[in-house]
Amino acid sequence: MNKGIIYYTGGGLPENVAEAARQQLLTIGLPIVSCTLEPLDFGQNIIIEGERGYLTMFRQILAALEASTAEIIFFCEHDVLYPKDHFDFTPSRKDTFYYDHNWWKIGNGDLAVHWDADQVSGLCCDRQLAIDFYKQRIANFSSDNFDRKFEPMSGIQSESWKAPTPHIDIRGKWNLTYNKWSLDNFRNKATAANFTQTTIDNIPGWQHNDILKTILR
Repeated sequence: MNKGIIYYTGGGLPENVAEAARQQLLTIGLPIVSCTLEPLDFGQNIIIEGERGYLTMFRQILAALEASTAEIIFFCEHDVLYPKDHFDFTPSRKDTFYYDHNWWKIGNGDLAVHWDADQVSGLCCDRQLAIDFYKQRIANFSSDNFDRKFEPMSGIQSESWKAPTPHIDIRGKWNLTYNKWSLDNFRNKATAANFTQTTIDNIPGWQHNDILKTILR
């Protein structure tokens, strides 16, 4: 089964972060479909009109999915650094969403945090499965009652894996989701399974990569 990457961004983040994430993706060697609000010379670029926000992001994801010809899709976000071995994973089922749980969030000084949870930034699945999901999500979307659950079928029709090397989620003021840096930030602490706090120097697999410190300057 052939694999591909979809990349989507609404902008608003520092260019050094965006550039670092894009350059890292170019080293992977998989075809990339990007969907943006402004032209971007990155993979096969699709532009849609809209204001940055939840519904626009879902529309971008769907547009990129429909433009891709890959059977297996890796969701790649504009502020995440992905190691090559993240893309070695191959789903065993076409009817299941798979989430890579080996990730760390950075961006609060040199702080790095992790807990076991599904994240869209670590999603891999069958392309048609994702298309069907996002078509329905867009059709049923209402800003008045959106529950801020972004992960398709998390805990219902999903499984997880852990790549050998973690992917790095760079957090900042541009994020559409809340930043959580301690257990006190969780209303339901049961959702923070295996919460761990360290510094970027101690993230496994990235100890000798100065890119983490560079993008945080």
